[in-house]
Amino acid sequence: ENAILSNSEPLFRGKTVLDIGCGTGVLSLFCAKAGAKKVIAVDNSDIIHQAKQIIKLNGFEDVVTCVRGKIETLIETKGLPLSDGETVDVIVSEWMGYALFFETMLPSVMAARDALMTPVSGTMFPNVSTIFIEGGRDFERLNYWDDVHSLNMSPMKDRMVMELTNDASVEVVEDEKIVTQREKVMKHDLNTCKDKELDFEVPFELRLRDDASPDDDDIVTIHQLVVSFDIDFAVSGTKVVSFSTGCQSTPTHWKQAVMWFDPVHNCPALSKGRGEVMKGTFQMKRNAQNHRDIDMTVRWETGRSGEDGTWVRAMDGVLKRSLIA
Repeated sequence: ENAILSNSEPLFRGKTVLDIGCGTGVLSLFCAKAGAKKVIAVDNSDIIHQAKQIIKLNGFEDVVTCVRGKIETLIETKGLPLSDGETVDVIVSEWMGYALFFETMLPSVMAARDALMTPVSGTMFPNVSTIFIEGGRDFERLNYWDDVHSLNMSPMKDRMVMELTNDASVEVVEDEKIVTQREKVMKHDLNTCKDKELDFEVPFELRLRDDASPDDDDIVTIHQLVVSFDIDFAVSGTKVVSFSTGCQSTPTHWKQAVMWFDPVHNCPALSKGRGEVMKGTFQMKRNAQNHRDIDMTVRWETGRSGEDGTWVRAMDGVLKRSLIA
């Protein structure tokens, strides 16, 4: 809301806007309030009926037109209220999913961008996304079964570890459980990125935070990798508005995606005293059987630079987790 209404004059007034996956039509209404001359609200579910009612109740039925259908089909069949050669100035959409790309609509939004957005001056809104990873630990969860109402239920640990390491989970991770710096792994310019760039493999390096071990233990265990993202509404000449789903920010409905290492058999640990780091490659890609799911693979090792500058490895492993509907 703030990103749209605070940029009424430079971005929305008198412009044509396309809202993809409009849901209840709230973004379309914000665009209309910001002065857009024409807003096309598209959704492929029957919520479009409620969106029409909401838009009429708020007095913007002369500005906002609701269309039901899949955007790719509507483009192909010319089912949108656009004349031949007419383009849209701004494309708005809340396409983001867990870990940014879980069940994402972004490929559909990009198809509309390439087919309908005004060249040069048109923009996606938001227009930048960035994915981050950071390391956390959670002894409280791991040690819970050692003392449950003064009862030793430690045999439950194996079951818990099996559940934690089965697939990635979605939960809120408190900043106090984070032990490494937050590392940027991928940034997308949403006005120019290609579909193939949504699947990627990149190098990373995680360093311990200064407050990683307040009890001054030299060895810091990393139980989990936490995936989050930031979104920027940062079009040139406008007021920049951003939000973050990182552990250091106010929790959102996207929470964080958590990938647990096996805390029993191969959990990375870093020595503060020796200046050890964790590095490797982070891969995120759409699942081959269901492109709405995402697969994440981390090839990691811990170690430090020796006196002669060569890498001294301490531990290594491969972490594979998926986010599955």
